[in-house]
Amino acid sequence: MPLSRSDVHGRSTPARQRRPTHRFRSDSTPAGARDADSGGASGGSTARRVGSYTTARVTGGRVERVERHAGRLQRDAARLRLPLPERVAIESLFFETAHETFGAGDGIVRIEWSKRPGGEPELISTTRALGPDPDRYCARTSKLTHPGAEHRHNTKFVQVEIYDLARDEAREAGIDEVLLFDGDGLLVEGGASNFIVVTEDGQVVTPATELGCVEGLGLGVVLDSRPEIEGEAITRDDLASARELMACNGVRGVVPIIELDGRPVADGRPGVWARKLRPIFFREV
Repeated sequence: MPLSRSDVHGRSTPARQRRPTHRFRSDSTPAGARDADSGGASGGSTARRVGSYTTARVTGGRVERVERHAGRLQRDAARLRLPLPERVAIESLFFETAHETFGAGDGIVRIEWSKRPGGEPELISTTRALGPDPDRYCARTSKLTHPGAEHRHNTKFVQVEIYDLARDEAREAGIDEVLLFDGDGLLVEGGASNFIVVTEDGQVVTPATELGCVEGLGLGVVLDSRPEIEGEAITRDDLASARELMACNGVRGVVPIIELDGRPVADGRPGVWARKLRPIFFREV
């Protein structure tokens, strides 16, 4: 396979007895351009890969929640009926990639466990800059329709076009996130986030996983501390009257959305639950 420009400075270890190939690639995506990406590391090939990925924050040279990220890749591999990657291999690749790229600095490391049709799975790491941490988001309703659960089993599946298009839509609009609704008008997820909603009557909910959203690592951190947050069907009307709307992912944690479709969410300021949930994410590190 021809090497892409970013492969030139990487490394590859031949697979042996179904052990994964480890590759390292530096991603030149500008800081802030995205908080998650769904493209597979295909080196320019048009072949669709099967697998999943996880994206970790690096702070001061330390990979945050590396055990959770390793567990997630193993969980998703089982759901996709792929051989399970070795936990020690995942964690080692996280540490080595973070050290080589960021040293004692900050950044983002993405590790993918995937395969081409007819091939063996491999672990592939890429990196990008962390960029600034916004303390609030502006969002809008996407023009796209979420396709539903399909075949992904709530994994962070590679090469999912709807996520790429959603992030492009947000970037072109100069906003932080878009909200994806399904064909029945129910909120599913964003281009790079799960959502948490405080309804008009004060109930704290998140879109039900049955609708096809990614079971996000960041949301999992929150739910471990706040198991009373339940999966529900959330409509546009629910959002119009919501007390709070928050985005959540494994890199940024919980971020309040203060503006939706050009209008303030409630009073246009971070709410009580945002102030409760945001520290949980960082305290758990």
